[in-house]
Amino acid sequence: RGVVVVKKVVIFLIFLIMFTACSNNKKEGLDNIQILPKMDIPKYEEVKAQHRGKVILVNFFASWCPPCKDEIPDFIKVYNKHSDRFVIIGVSIDDDIKKGSEFVAKEQIPYPVYHADRALEAKMNVSKIPTNILYKPDGSLFNFYIGPLSEDFLESVIETLTK
Repeated sequence: RGVVVVKKVVIFLIFLIMFTACSNNKKEGLDNIQILPKMDIPKYEEVKAQHRGKVILVNFFASWCPPCKDEIPDFIKVYNKHSDRFVIIGVSIDDDIKKGSEFVAKEQIPYPVYHADRALEAKMNVSKIPTNILYKPDGSLFNFYIGPLSEDFLESVIETLTK
């Protein structure tokens, strides 16, 4: 069962990274949070080539979640500092897209954020938020975390994985 979950997460990550590369997000309003489109899943090798050498974080969150709110400033600091070797993909599970979008705008989140409905949350086996999934620079799964991550933790992971 664990292998199936990892495969689903990897497929979802591939999908998001390819969509991120093709999107032109703005930093305010509804333009920064997008509905996940129905698209063919791209080839994993293309995604690995595009982000080769970068640590990838997929963050499932909601605007009403206190631990999610607490980790966002750390994410922004680390993302801005290490954007040359660190990618973040935010996935809002807010039931109300407008509330999710307002949160993204209020927090001035600079990385791409997408909206996913509860069906995707269930499909990805995300039972609690925040859920953070980290991938190594070679595209393989590093670890799956339930709960907030700190700036210091992310700094140490990036440093360790990009040596």
